Amino acid sequence: MLAAMRMRPGSSSALGLLVLVLGGCPGDDGDSSTTMTTTGQTAPPATDDGTTEEPPGTTSAGGTETGPGSTTGMDGSESSGAAGPPQVVMETNLGTIVIELDEELAPITTANFLAYVNAGFYDGSDGLGATTFHRVVPGFVIQGGGLTEDLSTKATMPPIVNESSNGLSNLRGTLSMARTMDPDSATSQFFINLVDNTGLDTPPGYAVFGQVVEGIEVVDAIAAVPTTTMGPYMDVPVDPVIITSATVQ
Repeated sequence: MLAAMRMRPGSSSALGLLVLVLGGCPGDDGDSSTTMTTTGQTAPPATDDGTTEEPPGTTSAGGTETGPGSTTGMDGSESSGAAGPPQVVMETNLGTIVIELDEELAPITTANFLAYVNAGFYDGSDGLGATTFHRVVPGFVIQGGGLTEDLSTKATMPPIVNESSNGLSNLRGTLSMARTMDPDSATSQFFINLVDNTGLDTPPGYAVFGQVVEGIEVVDAIAAVPTTTMGPYMDVPVDPVIITSATVQ
């Protein structure tokens, strides 16, 4: 499961538990400290707050939200008179990433993510601080959406149901939810797959709900930044990678 990981995965193909939680690898709220085992990327990422949202892969220190709870609708852009898939423009201090969400195959996860976007949770327009990509594991994932620049965790909405069985796979460039060992624990933390991590599809799996359609080079640039260990968190960028704006397009 993908959560904030406390250990870094060894290889991108590992199927270990990838626990992602708030503030760390993709995961739930709570402490959002994630733990991912790095041996062959076979352990799931953990959450930053201590909880571990984990997708198959590795576990590493760092907080990650395990999964958003309540969801609210979001506006979709119109094309040819019909509403198209919702897209979120995520600006970071290293560039802009455009993500197209799959509300048809992942309706609960998409609504949850949009609720956080519209609330200003990710970019700090809620007045509580912008979140960062707090966990970077080259050849595996970049995880964010739960921890601020000083590695503090943000309070989240209740966790959501795991939609990992929706037929979408954790392929390069896809967006998935971080969580703890509990399949239904994802809150605000998410991760972007840097390579094909199909091992994360293994039940209970990590829910894929979107795809990077622009800015994959920015994702790769984030994956290349120097990282270090800060307190209990591993794989933390030396210079914070901050989400400066997140809006629905």
